[in-house]
Amino acid sequence: MTSDYSFWPSLTVLIGLAAWVFGTRMRFGAILSPYSLMLLMLISIFGIRPLLMPEEPESFDFYGYAIGSDGFEAAGVLGFAGTLAFVLGFSFWRLVMRPKQTGPGEESPEPAGLPEWAPRRSVLIAVGLSAGWFLFMIVVGGGVGFLTQLFAGRSETVIARLENVPAFVGALPTIGCLTVAAVRFQYERVLRYTRPQSLAYWLVVAGSVVPPMALGTRRYLIPSILIAVVGAMAGSWNRRIKPRWIGLGVLGLLALAIIPFVRSAGSRTKLGGDSDIVGAMGLYFQEQGLSGTLNNFFLSYDTEMFNYLAYMSQTMGNTIPFGMGRGTIGELIAMPIPDAITPFQRWNDFLLMQSFGTKCGYGNPCPVPSIVGVLFSDLALPGIILGMIILGIMAARFDRALLAASGTYVGVLLLTAGFAVAFARGNSLAQVWIAVQCFIVWWGVQKVFLHAPKTKQEISPGSLPEAYRRLPRPYAKKESGLQRR
Repeated sequence: MTSDYSFWPSLTVLIGLAAWVFGTRMRFGAILSPYSLMLLMLISIFGIRPLLMPEEPESFDFYGYAIGSDGFEAAGVLGFAGTLAFVLGFSFWRLVMRPKQTGPGEESPEPAGLPEWAPRRSVLIAVGLSAGWFLFMIVVGGGVGFLTQLFAGRSETVIARLENVPAFVGALPTIGCLTVAAVRFQYERVLRYTRPQSLAYWLVVAGSVVPPMALGTRRYLIPSILIAVVGAMAGSWNRRIKPRWIGLGVLGLLALAIIPFVRSAGSRTKLGGDSDIVGAMGLYFQEQGLSGTLNNFFLSYDTEMFNYLAYMSQTMGNTIPFGMGRGTIGELIAMPIPDAITPFQRWNDFLLMQSFGTKCGYGNPCPVPSIVGVLFSDLALPGIILGMIILGIMAARFDRALLAASGTYVGVLLLTAGFAVAFARGNSLAQVWIAVQCFIVWWGVQKVFLHAPKTKQEISPGSLPEAYRRLPRPYAKKESGLQRR
């Protein structure tokens, strides 16, 4: 592999990082926005991974298919095109369209009030949802002993038990995080959480990430963490990030990078037989070190979507036809239908059958395409450009929409932030369906347990003017506006 093949990945990294700094300006909220998270994922897959691959020849293997120079270069070009289109869509909306919609003296809408008891009840709901997860696992597994198997690491027995369990069951703790986060984000626009309230919030969040870690997957872990952090940012959305937070962020990223390598019972046995995931993570880091941990992440299946795109660039339109809508719209329509009664073959199953002669399953090849790969397999290069521009425009509208949102819309936007990484990384439309299931359950819980009659006292700017004036910008209006009321 010559240095010429580093051109497109290098360009992806340089332009991607420059666009990330420009788009976030190192502010809390922007760094946790879908634009930031998706862009970093695209840089990892189509920039950093291909730059490291020449040093690891085995990384060119894709389930028995050797990635050649043509496929490598094609994936580099397509990945760069997708990243650039995403940045251009974001920049177009931010620099051209949004200034036209901002009139002089425009004020943010007044935040809706919440009942005084909402923070306390949201914590109780979240605890109940996590307890419900444990109860479901006991029932599904046939007894309390199944919990021991779960926490011992991923295994064929555990996967078989959970095969037909709906996604929302595994996501119950995530829905709990969404419940407390949506309440806190709206509540803190008017009145800050007290220290006991904030402590209870983070304790519930910490408890909610334990079940996803037991499942050995970050499918629910990353959304839970992101939703919880974004939900606590109502008063500091536009603040610049402090150095100490960078250190905590790095530690968090390292932990997320290690989890896939210690999630199975077999991998923990190789590290010394420690069945505790935290202990196994520590042993793994001691064995691999910082450089080994990062190198393993960027060359693992976490970023193998580059290889998948390299493979598809040589097969799509030749031995495998493009989806022409079947891989996007068709998949969205098919997602709610159980596999057993689906009247047609799923697009992802079709691709796997055409490529490897088998469907995704334990012990079978189960690669998933990134969002760029999904768009390419459906509509080729035009699909990548058009789709990523649309996603960039949507991402550019996120922060303003969240800051002005209330009620149900807050939950929708928090879910968007939570699932942004998974959506960009792989099996994008399946992530959409999981998020939809989370929303349905959360919406029902909210309507039943957090709906307040009109006669109940609410926390609102009019009822608490002094507390409201203590809010940091941009959520508090001018004091004169409050006095006029």
